[in-house]
Amino acid sequence: MEIDFAICYYGLTRSTQRVYETHFSNVFNVLKNHGLTYKTFIHTWKTQDNKQQIRETVVHQEINYTEYALLNPDVYKLDSQEEFLSTINMDNYFYEDIYEASGNCISGEWIPSLVQNHVCALESQKRSLELAEAFMNDGTTFKHVMFIRPDVMIQNKLPVTNILANSDALSIPDYEHSEGLNEQLAITNWSLAALYGKRINELTEFRKQNGRIIPEKYVKYIVDKYSIPVNKIPFLCIIIRPL
Repeated sequence: MEIDFAICYYGLTRSTQRVYETHFSNVFNVLKNHGLTYKTFIHTWKTQDNKQQIRETVVHQEINYTEYALLNPDVYKLDSQEEFLSTINMDNYFYEDIYEASGNCISGEWIPSLVQNHVCALESQKRSLELAEAFMNDGTTFKHVMFIRPDVMIQNKLPVTNILANSDALSIPDYEHSEGLNEQLAITNWSLAALYGKRINELTEFRKQNGRIIPEKYVKYIVDKYSIPVNKIPFLCIIIRPL
């Protein structure tokens, strides 16, 4: 059976209860109205103290581990963030001596807590795609993959016609490109999905050769490395931070 979209959610669910209705009205229902099929996958993290860190600040409101169900996923997986972090060396992604000398700037490093958060987000994205890959073991195939965060409020309808007309490209929102390309949402065909969704596999090498890690800069690196066409779409997603 061929399904049009694998929708891969990744990262902490945190503000899902405040935004999930916009995912139904602006993504799920839009796909249905175009006669397109989809399956939904969520990978997220459990933290040791059930708290999360936003920039330099720990949010003391406990993570709600049940709100993922508001998105009605077909497959859901919760893993230990601390267990993952124990398997990697953050010195490969963040150079403390450079941060101490130059701080948070283009020639320095990004804020250390944000680098760690991004590494965790990339690993979660990879694991979400792997959930979709495992789903294919029963003979199911997917045409496209949408990578999306569960904490974004979606402001307008998914431009499905535009995306399908550019199915060989990486479709991303056309705003906040910073030092590269927006990474809050991405849509690819299946053949490109692993290049984008598993890009954490190349992050250490990127840091060695290309300076500090920030999300947009790294997306552009992957796009340029693999000559992936980019389709910038009029689709606005706003990250909603915990209260």
